[in-house]
Amino acid sequence: MLFKKSSAVGRKLSLIILILAGLILTSACRQPEHFIKDKSYRLLVQESFRKRAEIASGRNEQLFSVFKRPLRPEEKEALEFLYAFMPLSDLANLDGEYFLEQVRAALEARRYFSWGKKIPDSIFRHFVLPYRVNNENPDGARRVFFEELKDRIKHLDMYQAALEVNHWCHEKVTYRSTDERTSAPLATVRTAFGRCGEESTFTVAALRAVSLPARQVYTPRWAHTDDNHAWVEVWVDGRWHYLGACEPEPELDQGWFTGPASRAMLVHTTVYGQYHGPEEIILKTDLFTRINQLPRYAPVTLLTVEVKDSRNRSVAEARVDFCLYNYAEFFPIASKTTDQNGRVSLLTGYGDLVIQASKDNLYTWTKVSAGRPDRISLVLTEPDFTERKLALDLVPPAAREVEPGDPIKAEENNRRLRQEDCIRQQYETSFINREIAAIFCREKNLPFETVWKYLETSRGNWPEIIDYLSALTPGEQKLGLALLGAITQKDLRDTPSSVLLHHLRETLPPENGLDEEIYIRYVLSPRIGRELLTPWRKFIKEKFSPQEKTRFKENPENIGLWIKQNIKIDETNYYQVPLFPQGALELQRADLYSRKILFVAMARTLGQPARLDRVTERAQYFHSGQWHEVCFEDEESLAESKPKTRLKITYQPIETVSKAIYYTHFTLARFKNGRYQTLDLENEPALNSASLELMVDPGHYLLISGNRQPDGSALVSLHFFRVPETGFKEICFSLRTEPQEPAVLGKFEPEATVYDFKDKSSLNLNSWLKGQSFIMALIDPDREPSKHLMTEIQALADRFVSWPGNLLVVIAWGKIPAGLSPEIYSDLPDSARLVYDEKNQLPSLLKKALSREPTSLPAVIAVRSSREIMYYSEGYQIGTGEQLLKRLPWLK
Repeated sequence: MLFKKSSAVGRKLSLIILILAGLILTSACRQPEHFIKDKSYRLLVQESFRKRAEIASGRNEQLFSVFKRPLRPEEKEALEFLYAFMPLSDLANLDGEYFLEQVRAALEARRYFSWGKKIPDSIFRHFVLPYRVNNENPDGARRVFFEELKDRIKHLDMYQAALEVNHWCHEKVTYRSTDERTSAPLATVRTAFGRCGEESTFTVAALRAVSLPARQVYTPRWAHTDDNHAWVEVWVDGRWHYLGACEPEPELDQGWFTGPASRAMLVHTTVYGQYHGPEEIILKTDLFTRINQLPRYAPVTLLTVEVKDSRNRSVAEARVDFCLYNYAEFFPIASKTTDQNGRVSLLTGYGDLVIQASKDNLYTWTKVSAGRPDRISLVLTEPDFTERKLALDLVPPAAREVEPGDPIKAEENNRRLRQEDCIRQQYETSFINREIAAIFCREKNLPFETVWKYLETSRGNWPEIIDYLSALTPGEQKLGLALLGAITQKDLRDTPSSVLLHHLRETLPPENGLDEEIYIRYVLSPRIGRELLTPWRKFIKEKFSPQEKTRFKENPENIGLWIKQNIKIDETNYYQVPLFPQGALELQRADLYSRKILFVAMARTLGQPARLDRVTERAQYFHSGQWHEVCFEDEESLAESKPKTRLKITYQPIETVSKAIYYTHFTLARFKNGRYQTLDLENEPALNSASLELMVDPGHYLLISGNRQPDGSALVSLHFFRVPETGFKEICFSLRTEPQEPAVLGKFEPEATVYDFKDKSSLNLNSWLKGQSFIMALIDPDREPSKHLMTEIQALADRFVSWPGNLLVVIAWGKIPAGLSPEIYSDLPDSARLVYDEKNQLPSLLKKALSREPTSLPAVIAVRSSREIMYYSEGYQIGTGEQLLKRLPWLK
């Protein structure tokens, strides 16, 4: 009996052992889980990874030692995907530890949230995993944002989670215009404001941190107004939806830009890696894919361009630029290369474009109204360089009505927005105040007004500026403060103390006879171009031998020569984020712009004043009282070796525009590399004079001038001319006008009572206006369109002073942000009045006058003394201030 029982037990044990053995064998034979399940795409990634690794061999240890660590198969493949397609700047500026942390954080978030398993691999790969959104300097925001958001949204579905993340973003950041360098997400949070590109970069980073696929969407230029805009799309349960970054609405697919987007001619995004989604591909490269999302926002037509030669033969590989009139230039919203049949196509809106085509020094252009026809044929010929003038009328797509949202949901959303304003303002109270700053300055014997200016500007970065100032010895204080005055406001907001101290203490003292201002701006200052400030001086000093440094210092041209011989040009830096000087030296590669940055950094390290010219962006060094250019490409050196010619441009004023402004009323383009390219003269000092005089390269030029009309159309003039190699060239231009008086749009009776912030009492508008002309702007102070308008009007305040009418700024009912201070509009003309529509009377009065109630703000109306309406606009219209000035002659 015992024997039989033991046999039974033995058989069971044998069975268990067989089962376990089978499981072990099965486990051993099972293939590891791939991050990239598509074998062909996985092979593509591996090949691209191999090529990028070869390019980055100069930073092999910093970038690739991370692969020696124990990695799960999905981690390794995700890392390879990132390396395979990253721009050159990230190979130069970042390291493997950073990328591994990004991979692990992204995979952890995917496992944490219930929706992670719903996300298709391709969507996750391209719209969650990437650590970069656009041209920001990547930081560690992914982990920080995940920890702050995970408990707040984990019980929500994807749709509600996306809305909630945007509410969180609004608690952190609001809109304010900033400079062109895009802040990293954490820096934007510390600052508590950012322009639309920074808000959308920050919001995409927040969504991706919680495994919600997201992408920044961008219209490179609007057709109806002189500006551009960026917003966000988020993938929810199989569909892409849009939202305004840091501007929450009650639902997805709502935003103040819905109306403007319906008039766009292109909406696109740049996708990390080679992407095979359903959208139209505008541009496909080995590293990124640019796609067209316009059909989601506006009616579209497929515009096809055929390029032929003079013998009617198709021209392959010709460049075709689809150009939009904006900022007084023809800006290429898309550039494509013709196929073997000489054709390119673009899905675009129903507005006017200027098409340029070029190849092998042959050129042609034409104006086209998209959809009328949908196919055009261009013939490449020798460029026509005869001096001539042409007129073009350019019309944008028609405005479209936007369905209003649910008013009950809108009111609840507005309540939340006010609450979120309070949260953000509470954070802002943690910034250093004048009293604490004054105590600090007394203790450190520092000049208060100077220091307070820097501390106030630094926003949430003030502890770093305090640390920097605290570390200064008495002998360092003068130059230490000068350094803060030589960098930008954004530098003050995102530069660590250690970087500032590095540059102060590693900068060589000034040589005898060197002008102090030259020394501070062009030797001491670490600010060169649009790069992030980093510590590069010590590395450069240790990189070169004493003999090399002596040779460089004796003749800075030798620095340029060394760079050209040792730093290979690599144009795979597709986001155009500048390489840090140290990274460029380690990588031994750089794009052209970053090579110029490196030249300036090397020269300044050796005590030689150097800069990038503000207008041309050419590298220059200062010697014997003059600035000398250093050229970094053959074509440039050839063109710039010739003497420059004096060009005088004179503007003949019209009644409504007394002074022509560059990038508003006119631009100048030079024919270069087969097409006309705008000169960036925004910072040219001569632009402030009545007669603009420039020293320019000889060649063929095009002066474009335009007069934007209230409906968004533009009256454009073209002047083609040649600047000779010797002598002097003078041209003059004016703006085309519509001579007739503007049409009367209706009659407006201001029978309303509002709250006057100045007198802190109710004000009857009709009694106050006393039959005078007036301009009234109904605004939402916390939204970007109204902020643009108020910035414009305040900038033009002196132009309204001589006008005898009244300027009325009305905050719409329910739109007072928490903590509103009327002082934010302190630059308004003295005659202006800031009031609140406390009884919500004005929308109905506007509806009575115009047979329509405004559906988007700001709503602006210009009314003359007879109560006739001479101008009306609503929503996003950059240039409204200028349009109002044009109406003043009829507002009497």
